[in-house]
Amino acid sequence: HGPPGTGKTRTLAEFVAKAVARGERVLACAASNAAVDNLAERLVERGLVVVRLGHPARVSPAVEAHGLDAQVAASDDYALARGWIAEAHALRLTLDKRWRRRAISYAERRAGFAEVRRLLRDARAHLAGLKDAIVARAQVVCATAAGADSDLLAEAEFDWVALDEATQAVDPIALVALLRAPRAVLAGDPCQLPPTVIDPRAAAAGLGRSFFERLAEAAPCASRLLTVEYRMPRELLGFPSAQHYGGRLEADPSVAERRLSDLGVLPDPLRPEPWCFLDTAGKGWDETRLGDDPSLCNPEQAARVAAEVERLLARGLPASEVGVICAYSAQVRLLRERLARWVSEGLEISSVDGFQGREKEAVVVDLVRSNPEARVGFLQDTRRTNVALTRARRFLLVVGDSATLAPHPYYAALLAAADAAGAYLSAWADDAPPFADAEG
Repeated sequence: HGPPGTGKTRTLAEFVAKAVARGERVLACAASNAAVDNLAERLVERGLVVVRLGHPARVSPAVEAHGLDAQVAASDDYALARGWIAEAHALRLTLDKRWRRRAISYAERRAGFAEVRRLLRDARAHLAGLKDAIVARAQVVCATAAGADSDLLAEAEFDWVALDEATQAVDPIALVALLRAPRAVLAGDPCQLPPTVIDPRAAAAGLGRSFFERLAEAAPCASRLLTVEYRMPRELLGFPSAQHYGGRLEADPSVAERRLSDLGVLPDPLRPEPWCFLDTAGKGWDETRLGDDPSLCNPEQAARVAAEVERLLARGLPASEVGVICAYSAQVRLLRERLARWVSEGLEISSVDGFQGREKEAVVVDLVRSNPEARVGFLQDTRRTNVALTRARRFLLVVGDSATLAPHPYYAALLAAADAAGAYLSAWADDAPPFADAEG
């Protein structure tokens, strides 16, 4: 069980390396291509013989050379298959050309195309043999959990399955991978994003609860919590640790005192570090829907968030080190328009899902919701908020409406934590940020 910043993927990679050192073979999987690539990259760094299955278009550049197709193309024997394919295409063109001229008989044409088919069949068989050989000599095969059912692995045997981001895989997908070996190790965090389940009936029937959670509940002795995190200072860690992990997490000394000033960023006395909550209550910045877009946005709050981002950038922080996380996709689109110039320079604006497993030096979280009825929608799933609050390495700014949020215990606790830390700010008290010129 790996909470944010505790290095669960690194730990899983080390486990795989130890298994390989014992002469064991591992199938390393995750629910998403990005997570598979991240794990594969760490395995390659450890000098393991890795092959990454999957379409080349879905494989990241960092591990592209370790993809199956890339390894086939780099093989000395690949030229033989290419020669047969080229010969087949050349013969087909010649046959077509001569047939149009009526220079060959029907029987000769049939015989020629039979030769074309033989050449292509031999090439396919040769390539299949190359792929089988590459997979067979790999110490670790990396694939998505769904991809573990590939025909390429039909005869493959493994001692272990290592499943990363296991809490994001629905049971049927997780089991595709887990059934490929007699032993398995799973890494994930049930306090972060759950599996994506579209059908509410399936969710109600339990499909949204991962195999990882079921296993941890049925056999708690098989679960280990990583308790030291290496991402954020202790003040940023305090609230997530208390709310989601029983207060058991601690910041490693190497990060416990992290601040933006360590990077040479100008100080801002009106924005306490390492985190603060900017309260928009009473501003009348109500959530809305634009046109036919079913997603919610908050244009006036988006304007304030944009100003806060520019305030950060004006202090000397590179755009590529700042992330903006929005609770709703319509707000993401609004902010990308408002901050288009900075997006082109590396500023990242995304939904909570887009930031899972990611981190930035500074993060601005826009909670969006503001309405008289105190409706918070899927912010009720505090696992999503946990992800948003744990992406920053040095500075976190949360923007939200306390009047909408405070009736809900989790957000009331967040506001209380901000107040206790001297990190509570009102948007009323600071309508004219001094860092107005982000080019300065």
